[in-house]
Amino acid sequence: MKSKKKKLDLICLGRVAVDLYGQQIGARLEEMGSFAKYLGGSSGNVAFGTARLGLASAMLARVGDEHMGRFLREELTRVGCDTRYLITDREHLTALVLLGIKDQETFPLIFYRENCADMALTRDDIDEAYIASARCLAITGTHLSHPKTRDAVLTALGYARQHGCQSASKNDQGSASKIDQG
Repeated sequence: MKSKKKKLDLICLGRVAVDLYGQQIGARLEEMGSFAKYLGGSSGNVAFGTARLGLASAMLARVGDEHMGRFLREELTRVGCDTRYLITDREHLTALVLLGIKDQETFPLIFYRENCADMALTRDDIDEAYIASARCLAITGTHLSHPKTRDAVLTALGYARQHGCQSASKNDQGSASKIDQG
């Protein structure tokens, strides 16, 4: 059952967080005195970057109902990313990551992701018509690590297969691998 015309080039399903980068290059995180705020998370970065490059990209995830969630939504919207299914979660906070740049090969970081919004995605958040509207669905491996998010991913992949939407997985080390083709 294939759609004739796909409205979206890509839906990114997975991690979206706020990255707080230490401004003291070469210092340990313990020594950081100031941080700059950026959109982060592997799926969030792909959605942001592909929208900036002109693709009709979308982000399917959850963000907290707070300042950091609004920041992520505004950043994605600013570059033209579809955020209709960037769900505002009133029970969980947006994930944060503190990062530093010590040298060309060392990037200390701390994830503040326990019970965060993007890992609260459920099967009920996945809309079949939305998945069917895309040419490609990209997911990250992190969402296969917990039963609820895994169920959401598998539901999305099932819909993608039914509607001729190609699917790909990107692990957290940046390697892409095709996992399904509709």
